[in-house]
Formats: sequence, C-alpha cells, structure tokens
Amino acid sequence: MKNLVRLSFSRFAESYNKEAVLQKEAAEVLGDFAGFIDGTGIDLGCGTGFLYDFLENKNVIGIDISKEMILFYKEKNPKAVIADIEKLPFKEKSFDFAVSNFSLHWTDIEKSFLETYRVLKEKGVFVFNIPFYGSLDIIEEILGVETFDFLCVPEILKSLKKAGFGIEDFFFEDFVLSFKDGYSLLSHLHKTGVAVNIKKTSLKEKREIVQKFKSYKKEAVLKYRLLFVKAYKP
Repeated sequence: MKNLVRLSFSRFAESYNKEAVLQKEAAEVLGDFAGFIDGTGIDLGCGTGFLYDFLENKNVIGIDISKEMILFYKEKNPKAVIADIEKLPFKEKSFDFAVSNFSLHWTDIEKSFLETYRVLKEKGVFVFNIPFYGSLDIIEEILGVETFDFLCVPEILKSLKKAGFGIEDFFFEDFVLSFKDGYSLLSHLHKTGVAVNIKKTSLKEKREIVQKFKSYKKEAVLKYRLLFVKAYKP
C-alpha cells in the first residue's frame, strides 16, 4: 500500500501541484486555524507546499515520502526531507509544533500520531486535517464497491488520545468539486494522485473501472469530509 501511494504521488507530482484544488483550499483553512505558532515546526506529508503558503510561521521542515513532491516543495522551502511519517528521522522532543494537510489518511494513523508525539517537545502543538468516513462516496456510487477505508471521527480522536495528545479544538468542513461526468472525475483523480484501483491489480479489472467511470454520464460531485484538529502534547 505504502509503495503504491509513493509511486502514485511521485508520478503525478506536477499535475497534483496544478490540479489539487480542494487540497489547496483545505490548506488555507488549516493555516488560518493554526494561526501563529512559535518555534520550529514539521510539515508532515508536505506535498508540493500548499500548507507552507498559508503558515504564519514558516520555520518548518517539510516531510514527504515522495522525492518528486519534495523537489516541488524545495522551490518554496529548502528545508525538506524525504521520509515516512510513521518513522520520522528525528530525535525525541525536536519540534515545537507539527502540521499536516490532507496526508495522514495515507498512513497508519496510530503509528503517525505516536511518531508525531515523540518528536514534539512538551507543550508542543499538533494541527492537522484528515478526511473521514463519507469522503469520496461518489467513487463508491460509480464502482458499486467501497474503495477507501476512511475512519470515523471518533476513531481518529480515540487514536489521537491514545498516543498521548490532549485535544484543544476540532471542527468539520466539507470540500466539494463538481465534474460534468464520471470520466472527467476520473481524470482529475489521476492527476491528483488518487489511485481508485489500489485494490485492483489486473489489466482487465483496471479497464472495467475505467468503463464504469465512462458510463457515468451525469454530474459527478467529488466530496471530501475533513476533520480539523488542534491538539497538544501535555
């Protein structure tokens, strides 16, 4: 799974930077929610740098599993490392804050939360968003099967508390983008690194997926349901 995610985002880093409209909108909301946080931070799953554009404190190190994403990010901020959020290459208590936009759902969040907790200093702040159950329901409608295993909000918050974090604030917001038909939606998903056939391997099955999207002739509404959280390390 992790290698497929890395490959997908590496292949489409350039188009992601141009086409990921909802991810950019979410980054702006997250940056405003975070406000100014003093000290040195880490941007988990930094991608091409959408969140960096909206951070008030830009003293951050970007982390992403994709080399190609990091190359784009470095055009904005040279402080960046190719690394896995689940296994960060930093000592304990290295950072004053951590942020993450549209990335944690690609990871094992229990491991990611534990690692984030480990590298944060005491009183460190963790501000992030993550899609939750109900996101991308249009894909399930088109394909007739559940493709993405998004967690429910209580599961996410439970994992956060289990890692040791306290929760200061959270809210939900939907981000929506409409397409004229299913095939236009599929094109957008590919350009933004969302592989709808992660669980499908054969060429025949991939062709069947494409045909289902082509057969969807009405408006296709892409929706992400996002949980925004501000947490802290006691």
